[in-house]
Amino acid sequence: MTILANNDGARNMRALAEATVRCVCSLGTRLRHRWRRWRTRKQGIQVQIAGASDLVDSFEELLATHGVSIPRHVSTGADMLSLWRILNTIKAGFAGTPDDMRLEYTAGLAVHDLAAKVLAVEDHPDFPTLIPHLKMLVQGAVHLTQEPPADADAYNKLVEVYWATLLMAKSIRVLLDHPKNSKGDNPDVIALDGSQAARAYAFKTVRSPHTQSLLDHIVKGVDQIERCPAPEGIVAFNLTPRLLGAGLWPEACFFADWQQPAVRTIEMLTGMISDVLKDNGQEAIDDVFSGKKAVGSILCVAFIPTVARNPITGNAVVMPLKVATLINLVADRPPSAAMLAEIEAANHTMQTALG
Repeated sequence: MTILANNDGARNMRALAEATVRCVCSLGTRLRHRWRRWRTRKQGIQVQIAGASDLVDSFEELLATHGVSIPRHVSTGADMLSLWRILNTIKAGFAGTPDDMRLEYTAGLAVHDLAAKVLAVEDHPDFPTLIPHLKMLVQGAVHLTQEPPADADAYNKLVEVYWATLLMAKSIRVLLDHPKNSKGDNPDVIALDGSQAARAYAFKTVRSPHTQSLLDHIVKGVDQIERCPAPEGIVAFNLTPRLLGAGLWPEACFFADWQQPAVRTIEMLTGMISDVLKDNGQEAIDDVFSGKKAVGSILCVAFIPTVARNPITGNAVVMPLKVATLINLVADRPPSAAMLAEIEAANHTMQTALG
């Protein structure tokens, strides 16, 4: 869900909440109608997982045609596509609670989502540019909702290929910075919409809770955008690592309403960026963007699993919470109408391309 946020207080937060709820409930309706369900009931919990077996089969086949095979974990020997463990356990008879398989459900939802996004653009002319990123899957970075057991850099790069697929799904041509040969001086994704100017996205995966780290990432992203050929760009943060321990999947219970984890996520992301402004002052932030091609907003994305009550059935469901939030830091440097439309289109694909 893409929410255009700023720092104007309670009125805007209420609008944020209302828009978030509309997006989440709309997504839930689509999921119920479009997903084939595997179900298990235990202590009142109903877990719904996409009937993703065929889709993930197709994903693995597509990867194999490009020389990419998903490995087994070097220590446990488990298939890195842990969706299979979930499906097999459910079909065999699940004797635990969703909390017992929290990591597996998290991985299953995320792998299904990634597979759907990649398969949707396999015929795009720029698909070959995704292959170097997809090859990093062999290092264990198979999904965005948890840090991998191996190479952290592979995880950092995965959000780039994910965003690129969202743009490609709208028939937008893309330039994707090579994950291994990158010198760190170019934005990670550049959108080339033939009739309009190029737009750059400088992605940063943020783990540190310190505002200085966020500011350093902003400065680096602004500098990368300045040196690229695109006349406009935006710094984008993958803040998933900052949220994994934030209680968005409560222990041994679930949210009474889907809006609760969604609104909470928006509040936390907004707070993280607002703290950069609070700790450094508006003048210092203005100086970072002054005379630069980067817009004065930060695109924040996060991929979080949660458990919430289905408003139609009353059952609790495990669901992926995928958030894209645009937060303004410098009021007089907004994204262009073209960039706003592009982000909105990418978000629409993120929420609706489910395989």
